[in-house]
Amino acid sequence: MRINLFCILLVFSGTLMAQWNSDPAVNASVAIVTKSQDNLHTVSDANGGAIISWDDNRNSSTNATDIFAQRINASGIIKWATNGIAICNNSAHQQSSAIADAEQGNAIITWEDIRLGNYDIYAQKIDSSGNIQWAANGIAICSKSTHQKNPKIVGDNAGGAIIVWEDSVNNFWDIYAQRVSSTGAVLWTTGGVGICVAGNTQINPKIESDGLGGAIITWQDKRNNVDYDIYAQRIDNNGTVQWAADGVVICNSINTQSNPRIEPDGSNGAIIGWIDKRNAIDNNIYGQRINSTGIVQWAANGNSICGASGSQSALDIKYTGSNGTVFTWKDARTATTSVYAQLVSLSGANQLIADGILISNGLKSNNPNAVSDKQNGFIIAWQDSSGTGWDIKTQRLDATGNTLWLSGGVIVSNASNNQINAVQISDNNGGAIYFWEDYRNAADYNIYAHHLYSSGSPDIGIDKLHGNNSLKALCFPNPITNNSIIKLTENSYVNNWQLQIFDSQGRSIVTKTLSNNDTFLINTNDYTAGIYFYMIKVNQTTLPLKGSFISTFK
Repeated sequence: MRINLFCILLVFSGTLMAQWNSDPAVNASVAIVTKSQDNLHTVSDANGGAIISWDDNRNSSTNATDIFAQRINASGIIKWATNGIAICNNSAHQQSSAIADAEQGNAIITWEDIRLGNYDIYAQKIDSSGNIQWAANGIAICSKSTHQKNPKIVGDNAGGAIIVWEDSVNNFWDIYAQRVSSTGAVLWTTGGVGICVAGNTQINPKIESDGLGGAIITWQDKRNNVDYDIYAQRIDNNGTVQWAADGVVICNSINTQSNPRIEPDGSNGAIIGWIDKRNAIDNNIYGQRINSTGIVQWAANGNSICGASGSQSALDIKYTGSNGTVFTWKDARTATTSVYAQLVSLSGANQLIADGILISNGLKSNNPNAVSDKQNGFIIAWQDSSGTGWDIKTQRLDATGNTLWLSGGVIVSNASNNQINAVQISDNNGGAIYFWEDYRNAADYNIYAHHLYSSGSPDIGIDKLHGNNSLKALCFPNPITNNSIIKLTENSYVNNWQLQIFDSQGRSIVTKTLSNNDTFLINTNDYTAGIYFYMIKVNQTTLPLKGSFISTFK
């Protein structure tokens, strides 16, 4: 019985634990190649890891850009070719990539492409093993004699995707969309369906699923020939628009509304947020909910989310369920720029204090990004500076907007020079996997990653529900140093616990019983280079906590 239990431990630990580096100055590398990698986007790999896409300059002698992607699993192990797989490396310029979940660990990536002499929209599908599914260098989603740019994408719930873009076929920029099947067949009208072809300019489209295989699209609209307003349109899976021709008004208040963001509302409608200058003094944050039939649900021209003095900008929003939607933004209400957040109910009521709660505490903060923690809460990441360079920090909020991690945020990366433009994906267990553009080599931007567990810690361990309490077995620092320890957290009710450590061959190295809040100091002389596994039994329970650690000692 003891042998069988140990075999379970090795299989479990080998697949779920640990290639992540717990040091925020080290992190995990995703792409370290010459010239810069930027414009990062990520989706889940359906197994607790992530697929990330980016624009990549590695092959260029003339600043032409390619599109690359990589998968990193839940253990922090790179699954595809070192430094990523080429999604499109045609000799022409490709840029502005975006990615969508295409189910079962697959992803579809879209971009703008100038291979035919003007910018067109292309796409490619890649499976969970890193195999390209469609024609080499992608298929044309929209190819015209005029420019198409700025594509955005969402899955269609059938292994394909719906893509929206800005299209200059009518001389001004309009909004068009197209659906592509799981096999790469373009399904709607050749050249795309006109989402909005009203007079003057429409730009900056965003797209979200309507939950029924179609999509809801929002954009900035200058049809009044004076300033930008916010409009929206719904399109079904057959390519038929569902609301008024050229879209319905989300906000047409005076002065400019810009930078829309969109999330589903759980009822086939959407939550839309934007930057608003209706006061003619500074930018504020507004939001609106629209139902599945195209009727706005909150006050005409939207509800005020933040009307504080100074400008609010760099908005992001994320819906996670009946508790509502988190709005997060860069805020200049004081002499420093900070990150704030507000939780908004489905009825449009602000749930936290007026004008939001302060998330960051650096000298300046920027570019917040929000995801669901998959436990009815939210995780926000941003770039943060307390000195000369940018770092990446993060905070977790529960379903009622209480901050759960260290005040001012947990450090994701504080390597030398700048770390900017973070994106993250839930690990499905209350934590997140983070990616960002990193200038630590002082030559060009590369891509790095980091993982934090639900506690906000990078330490390797697994939460274990024990009655009404959550225990975690942690080894920190990891890889081990002369000061590394193994301990339990949130263990006030534990009377004793038994620790066993094994090498990669299954040989027992340590068996020790400890009491309550005792910690086990690791003697590095006992561990040559390699990976080790530990098992902790709490109060003689037969279901142990498990983890692993790495030694780099010779």
